[in-house]
Amino acid sequence: MAFNLFKQNIFLGIDIGTTSIKLVELQKTRQKIELTNYGILEKYGHLERINDAIQTDSFKLLEESTALLLKQLIEKSKTKNRKTYMALPSFSGFISIMKLPEMPNKELAKAVNFQAGQYIPMPLQETTLDWQIIERTSGKIIVLLMAVPTDIVKRYVHSAELAKINLKGLELETVAIARLLGKKEKGVVALVDIGGRSTSINIMDNGTLRTSHNVDTAGGDFTQVISSGLGINPFRAEELKRAYGLNIQARGEVKITNLLMPLLDVIKRETEKAINNYFLKTKKKAEKVILTGGGANLQGLEDYYSKQLALPVIKGDPFSWGLISYNPNLSPVMKDIGPSLTSACAVVFKDI
Repeated sequence: MAFNLFKQNIFLGIDIGTTSIKLVELQKTRQKIELTNYGILEKYGHLERINDAIQTDSFKLLEESTALLLKQLIEKSKTKNRKTYMALPSFSGFISIMKLPEMPNKELAKAVNFQAGQYIPMPLQETTLDWQIIERTSGKIIVLLMAVPTDIVKRYVHSAELAKINLKGLELETVAIARLLGKKEKGVVALVDIGGRSTSINIMDNGTLRTSHNVDTAGGDFTQVISSGLGINPFRAEELKRAYGLNIQARGEVKITNLLMPLLDVIKRETEKAINNYFLKTKKKAEKVILTGGGANLQGLEDYYSKQLALPVIKGDPFSWGLISYNPNLSPVMKDIGPSLTSACAVVFKDI
């Protein structure tokens, strides 16, 4: 979903997740795009109270409390620009592929709107639609159709108004991330975005998103399992997860991997299913798996999934991939926070 977007040299991107808010300030020069500022605000109440999150697929974003958090983050990070683009969480929208016969663009818009109801599992009058052509081939037009409940769009707009943010655009994070990483990755890849409360599993082909779905298994579940398995409080479990990942030993020499394996395998199976389904449709094999989101920082995860999926598995973020430069003094932290900032970067990258 996008409003009227205007060219500017400084861009502010915000990603409101389930348990955190991430902010990036990007500046464009003739030679490069540079990270000039960032901020991360995390809520930890969800570790003890499962419903104490900013939003989930069943818990709607609350405008007043979200606006307060946004104000705090903006003030603390001292950003220079209030012209902002926001990422909508993947679980808030619907994505589908439409195949239409070749026709003039004026007729295409009418055809997409006319047939959209066959692809969107909710009344069209309750949704905000967007679409883009991703391929023209063999007399056919392949269209990526996106829909978000209008109520969710209004909540984001209202939150921005309360926080006195000049909101210029909204876009589903999965679409934005695929477009951003697609600038470097042109083959068939599985893009797995592991958040706090859900994981988005997507297939990219030739730099564009082709399929997308979500599973309710993610980083927060990893923390809860470690907490229960080791008999420690959730806050300590979160610390251990971040510090050591799959590489630490639990009591009795039981590896954390063994505790997390059932959850890790849920994501693995869903990724395999997406890869196999795309192969059946197109006869194209996935070349690799790209991990993004905060959950991608779990130490040992790349090696674990590489063995399980028999494919190369890498972390994807715009900083390590050279798409966005940054002050060398930030090098020690960018390795850890880069994947977490990908959505916030991606949503503003469209118009840079």
